[in-house]
Amino acid sequence: MRLTFCAIPVAFLALAACGDHHDDPDMAPDLAMTPDLAPPTDVVLDPPAAGMGFQLGTPVFDIAAGTEKQACYFFTVPGTGTDPLWVSRTVAALNPGSHHLNVFRVKTVKALDGKNGDVVEDGECWKSGNWADWPLVINNQESAIGKNVVDWQLPTDVAHRFTPGEKLMLQIHYVNASTQKTPGHGKGIVNFYKYAGASPIELGTVFATNQNIKVCPGEAEKSFYTTCRFAKAGPVTIVGANGHFHSRGIKFEMNLVDSMNTTMGGMFYTSTTWDDPPFTRDLALTVPAMGGIGWTCEYSMPAADCGDPANSCCATFGGHVDTQEHCNAFVYYYPKSQDASCF
Repeated sequence: MRLTFCAIPVAFLALAACGDHHDDPDMAPDLAMTPDLAPPTDVVLDPPAAGMGFQLGTPVFDIAAGTEKQACYFFTVPGTGTDPLWVSRTVAALNPGSHHLNVFRVKTVKALDGKNGDVVEDGECWKSGNWADWPLVINNQESAIGKNVVDWQLPTDVAHRFTPGEKLMLQIHYVNASTQKTPGHGKGIVNFYKYAGASPIELGTVFATNQNIKVCPGEAEKSFYTTCRFAKAGPVTIVGANGHFHSRGIKFEMNLVDSMNTTMGGMFYTSTTWDDPPFTRDLALTVPAMGGIGWTCEYSMPAADCGDPANSCCATFGGHVDTQEHCNAFVYYYPKSQDASCF
């Protein structure tokens, strides 16, 4: 499916010429929405001012009752030349009811790809192996009414690094079925605000999944634990994290591990809300060289519940909310050592 920008102007990627400006945290985006967002109102986010960054987003789309939709939108970072574009603030806005919004950098292409402006709905957009080495940029799962905008100013002198022409993929997922309801339409927008200082520290990200999970009817407080070590070049500092699972998830926790996968300290992240997990953005955790994170996903499934009828009603790893489960960790750290993902 080809998305035509002139026909659907909300799905665009805009950048004014990057001049010498200073980031102003008081320059909040103009959110054209009411505090009590209700259908059919759709979130609107003004793009960054001229020279201050770029915006990408999706058009408005419907999610029929009893269905869920996952769509992958492709964009290229605007601009020319080889000088990097540094971004120190992101604002991600979602229509209420979204299951998630993720932005990835496109690297190894398998069965999922698109040109600037293309969208792939469902199909290959469900298969996580397609983006196994696509580094995470930003994610947002906070789409409850009244808190569906995440505005994140990175720590001083820390920034994302983009290259003009670099391909990005924005993935958005809405569910309007038995376990989760979408009160209106689907829509997502992300603003990227330019960093204006000198010699920033590059932000690194981690997208990690535990795919060896299985929970069946009648099982209670069943947990799965695994680790992901990403501090390959030396110590790093974690500044943000969040977790993700589906409706059978009752607790998601993260801890630090050293180079031997030994747990360090207590849990630094805990979520007990599967459909609106917190995004912790005020961390300052030191990870030793060759260390990383460990994370636990805990599930309970009523005896009368059924995940996948073809799998004895059990739920195994996969993106479909009603029939499958996830156990995904998102981590943001600096300085970036290398692209990191754990699948």
